Amino acid sequence: MAVSLLVGSMALAACAGPGREVDGDDVARIEQSLTNGSELAWELVQAEARVAARCMEDAGFEVHHPFLLHGSMYPDRFEGFASPYSRIPTVEQAEKFAFGQWVFHTETPAAEAMRTDPDYLAFVADDMGWSDPAEDTVYQEWQAQDQEYRDAWEEAFYGPERFAYNQAMNEAFEADPDAEFDPGPQPPFGGCELETLEIVYDGPGHRETDGEDVWHRPLPETPLTWVGDGTVYEELSAQYADQEQDFLFCVQDLGYGEWEFDSLGWLPAAFYLQQLYDPVPDGEGGPEIPPLNDEAEDADDPQAYEFAMALDFAQCAETSGLRDGSEEAWAELYVAQLIDRETEIYAWEQQIKDYLANAQDHIAGP
Repeated sequence: MAVSLLVGSMALAACAGPGREVDGDDVARIEQSLTNGSELAWELVQAEARVAARCMEDAGFEVHHPFLLHGSMYPDRFEGFASPYSRIPTVEQAEKFAFGQWVFHTETPAAEAMRTDPDYLAFVADDMGWSDPAEDTVYQEWQAQDQEYRDAWEEAFYGPERFAYNQAMNEAFEADPDAEFDPGPQPPFGGCELETLEIVYDGPGHRETDGEDVWHRPLPETPLTWVGDGTVYEELSAQYADQEQDFLFCVQDLGYGEWEFDSLGWLPAAFYLQQLYDPVPDGEGGPEIPPLNDEAEDADDPQAYEFAMALDFAQCAETSGLRDGSEEAWAELYVAQLIDRETEIYAWEQQIKDYLANAQDHIAGP
């Protein structure tokens, strides 16, 4: 969830190395840089795809595999510091879209409208990541092409050597997914993929590993991977231990059973509600969740139950104090982990700008 931080209103100060403290100005500055870099990285993915598509169209191909055009790489999305507690809807959010699970699990005009609602999209932004719905439509067009077209497209995109390598890998896996297969070293980039990397990134990345040449896409490491959310949550939870306990007692007293925050500070609300909409056999594939209470078991209208549950959770979060300064505390704790690498964050942002300028110059070319 995107969170607007009021500079100067933060009550807590997080240590950032010996003798240093993080203040509101530090948070606002780093938050803005991370937000800019995240948005620029998504623009870069889209621009790279346009560069690759132009190359493929010059080769005579009009329908494209949209994900391959940018190497199936999606940057991390950041829209502001948001603690795990923000995944519990506020009262206003609970009244408008509950936990948002009904939006995924129902096909109604209301669900369809909610999928484009700005408030709902802000609530689920971090979970959904960057995405372009148009890619799904284009992918369906790609799937509708015959195999001869798709093979020819991939050979032109990857280049003959890498295409043959990929084909051998796929055929071996399809023949026996469990069998060992050594296709030898992967060939370097070729075709339109190589041309795109040369235009946008000034060439592919290269390193030698175990005596073999390894070629890779030269995307800069995002600062969003430098800090583990679990580490920050551990610090936050220590500050909000009493509030967490009061919240958990509150939802238990309302009949929802015994809940607990996981190591990242999340509650398994989505998995709990999935049992009402689309049960997974034997609860496979998810975390341990409280058993459904009698009201949930007998619910004729899962959506109505979700709204009632969301409102209860929202009110428990309010009365327990779980929201009292927790977003500001989370932001300061997070920035304390990054403040000593601020120059690297700035360099990352500038590098993405440079790559994006390369792509845009090519697209706007003669």
